Amino acid sequence: MRKITCLIVVLLSIISCSSESSSTKNNSIIGKWNWVESSGGIDGRTETPKSTGKTIQLEISNSKIKKYINEALVSETAYTIQTGTSIFGGEKKLIVYENDGKQSFSRADNKLFLNDECYDCFQNKYVKE
Repeated sequence: MRKITCLIVVLLSIISCSSESSSTKNNSIIGKWNWVESSGGIDGRTETPKSTGKTIQLEISNSKIKKYINEALVSETAYTIQTGTSIFGGEKKLIVYENDGKQSFSRADNKLFLNDECYDCFQNKYVKE
């Protein structure tokens, strides 16, 4: 009986460890992301690469985000990830930029959603390259 109990404890430990690392991996924002669309603003419009005639790519490392528009580097900004109160309600993961700007974010599969933390602003959708 004691061996069975020990075996169950060991198996539960292994399962919980593997799901934790898997969850951390899935929530990573590091990588190259291609812009798909932005929606919002006071008029609730949706913008896409086709409607704007531009492509946007984010290249996210552990400490910096590089933004390219039509393949030209337009910004390189240091950032940190924090948990904080969102204007949309509740606690959210936030990208806090060195210039004091911030965006809440979420990730689903190969999609990254960046939400401008201001009223009448945009939600930006990216797909991982």
